[in-house]
Amino acid sequence: MQKIYSTILLLALLISCGEANKKEQDTKTTSENKMTETAETTLAKKEGNTTLLCKINGEDWGYTTASGLVSRNSSTKVRTATITFVKKLDKGSETIQLEYDVDDNALTIVRVELKRPAKDGKTITAFYNQYANQLDRDPEASMSGTVSLDEDEREVSGKALFAISNDYEQDKLANPDDLLITISDLNYSGVSYSDTDDLKKLLKK
Repeated sequence: MQKIYSTILLLALLISCGEANKKEQDTKTTSENKMTETAETTLAKKEGNTTLLCKINGEDWGYTTASGLVSRNSSTKVRTATITFVKKLDKGSETIQLEYDVDDNALTIVRVELKRPAKDGKTITAFYNQYANQLDRDPEASMSGTVSLDEDEREVSGKALFAISNDYEQDKLANPDDLLITISDLNYSGVSYSDTDDLKKLLKK
């Protein structure tokens, strides 16, 4: 009887060790798979070299670099936040620039430069500009947005939604859809900014 108990105990230990080894192997395999997936995701993002910002006429648009500047009007004392997103291309670049009234927390100016096909078969830079106080001049135009400053970390976050017409290349653009662009789902955070008030404080010392 003692031998039977010993044999059962030995079998139990062997089974237990086998399951432990299997679990260890499964855990190792899962971890390796996750590491591979993470590496592939990181590699894909690095190869793309852009961070998704918004959609332009329904198509994704991402930026390569982003920067911010907060300034104060010497006369009105109004604080303005200018956020610039640049997408570097093989030839040239594209830009979306947003200007906010910090005190009113409102989007006031939008400037966009995009590479677009021209009627002559070449690619040109198309310019789109819109001012909040001039929306009545273009019935198709619209714009709205908010901004938030983390003054301790010197980081800015915000959002925007706007539709603006081309100002200068209307007779050159090959695609009629490029005459009016609609920017949607524009959200950003953690963009570093500089404040001109800091420079003024340094100059006073």
